[in-house]
Amino acid sequence: MMSKITTWLPACWTVFGLPSLAQNNPDSSLVRSRQLDVVTVTANRVEQKLSQTGKVVTVLPDSVLQRYAAQSVSELLSRQAGVQIVGANGPLGTNPDIYLRGASAGNTLILLDGLPVYDPSGTANTFDLNLLTVGECDRIEILRGAQSTTYGSDAVAGVISIFTRRGNANATDRKPPGGDLPSVTASLNYGTYRTFRGTVGVSGQAEKFSYHVQYTRLSSAGFSAATDRTGQQTFDDDSYRQNALLANLTWQVTPQLSWQLRGLTTAYAADLDAGAFADEKDFTYRSQFKQVATGLTYQHRRGGLVVNGGLSDSRRTYQNDSATVEMGASERYSYQQYGGLAAFAEAYHRLKAGRWGELLTGADYRFSNTDQTYLSISSYGPYQSPPIGADTARIGQLGVYATGIATPYRGLSVEVGGRYNRNSLYGSVFTYSFNPSYLLANRLKVFVNRSSGFRAPTLYQLFSPYGNQTLQPERSQSTEAGLQVFSPSRNAWVRAVYFDRRIRQVIFFESLNVAPYGRYINFDRQHDHGWELEGQAGFGRLRLTGNLTLLDGAVTTQSAGRDTTYNNLLRRPKTQVNVSADYHFTPSWLLSATLRSVGDRQDRFFNSQTFGTDQVTLPAYATIDLRAEGKVNAHLRLYADVRNLFNRTYNDVYGYNTRRRNANLGARFTW
Repeated sequence: MMSKITTWLPACWTVFGLPSLAQNNPDSSLVRSRQLDVVTVTANRVEQKLSQTGKVVTVLPDSVLQRYAAQSVSELLSRQAGVQIVGANGPLGTNPDIYLRGASAGNTLILLDGLPVYDPSGTANTFDLNLLTVGECDRIEILRGAQSTTYGSDAVAGVISIFTRRGNANATDRKPPGGDLPSVTASLNYGTYRTFRGTVGVSGQAEKFSYHVQYTRLSSAGFSAATDRTGQQTFDDDSYRQNALLANLTWQVTPQLSWQLRGLTTAYAADLDAGAFADEKDFTYRSQFKQVATGLTYQHRRGGLVVNGGLSDSRRTYQNDSATVEMGASERYSYQQYGGLAAFAEAYHRLKAGRWGELLTGADYRFSNTDQTYLSISSYGPYQSPPIGADTARIGQLGVYATGIATPYRGLSVEVGGRYNRNSLYGSVFTYSFNPSYLLANRLKVFVNRSSGFRAPTLYQLFSPYGNQTLQPERSQSTEAGLQVFSPSRNAWVRAVYFDRRIRQVIFFESLNVAPYGRYINFDRQHDHGWELEGQAGFGRLRLTGNLTLLDGAVTTQSAGRDTTYNNLLRRPKTQVNVSADYHFTPSWLLSATLRSVGDRQDRFFNSQTFGTDQVTLPAYATIDLRAEGKVNAHLRLYADVRNLFNRTYNDVYGYNTRRRNANLGARFTW
């Protein structure tokens, strides 16, 4: 590991050491970064600028999302510090597993317009990022570290908060009586694997109403998910088809009171293979997500009150009709259906205490249920797993919390918070957060985070044939410490963070020799720690950004009275580097290059010859992407990109393919 660090540090320091150099060019309008002036509400629900919050936050604004609109949400996130998404570079429809700072899947909470979203029927409760395209997103905020005090269960490693597009009150300068004319945007993209993406949206304002409606179509002929190691090239392509419809409405009832209503329906269908190195001709998968959400926001002189609520429905269907039975396969037909409802309601209030700080108080309630069926017909006959019913597989969680942010004098901020959470099955959990930070001379920020988190058992872990209703939540203790340095002009900065996370009562699947041959128990302890280095700077027409993540982790298991420790970072690299360079030939035309380097990873797979689990090393790899974009006129923007420029072959999962060299062309129209 140290040899890799030594190799990459000089290159990364070129980016990370830039603030001291970039201050000599404070007036360059081409590279002046607005990120430090972006207001973030995810960090603690209290509006703060990024330079002032003691949290570790990365904001991807609309300007960045438009630039990478041809990429998936998973691809975009996987290039951020501390984020590894396995499946982001596979064929469309590949399940994306989020590993934030080395934490296992399910330990990162996804928010959609402030509401938690997840699949209640899943083993880990994770939300399928494939269900969203970049086109639906207006802004994405990545908040690292335990955030359960503010957001409850699952926010053990951090929070990814996605904000959807809304109506623009200033969509046009032409203002007829009664409101603005609608603003229409459309984008078209076509590329390798016959990948097509088309989006059309309408937004505007009519008196006190603003609105945005958008439709997205995404399709691809794809390529084989499974690796064909026979070399016969008989594996078929795994295609993908998706439709998404988003509607956002805001009514400004009074200058102080606003009401929001949002509806989202998105679904995709994809072809699947039988497993690692195993093709399948007629295995299909369909995933759909529907959500309706509403909220009220009341602003007063000393703060504001927010009330939100939402109901979502998730459905996944797997069907293998096996019209073509692969050699050696015993299964002739299978049908699996997993569904679940999730309801969420919250109310929180922000109160400003003058120059002394702010107080946040709130309460929220989560409810979810699931229904699941499984039928299989093989050469041994039919088998039907005991169904899981929504009337019994259900759970509710109530939480109340308070956070105070004290600012006794300029530059100093101290955040202290606590949450009490009550679950209908396992009982109570208490979490806390302590986050002091100090901004010295508006140039150097020093911060420390000490916080706890928890992750509730999933409905599958509780109520499936392998379930255990005595499970307790996973509980974590996290520590962060770091500093951030800004250039005088704020067009450059560098941030270094050390993080340490310990989780106890980790939920583990224990194999048994009798039916049902396994169950979930609280068993392991997990410890992950590492470093994150990030930086950005500008030199005239050139802008550089980069990040380096160093990670280590282990799981400790007790057997026969003795502790056994082993590496828990399966499919997660210990070293990851991302570096980007943007060059403006003119104010309207841009060329960018991105390097992504991922270190060795360990993976496990089932060996059909030994009927056991073996471990394999996935080699390190590096890819380079190129992108060009330009503004033709006020209404038309063109872009093109080539990803994996040197056609590197690599694997994120043993036995499965990733994208080779691929290219895209696109255009965005605005009226």
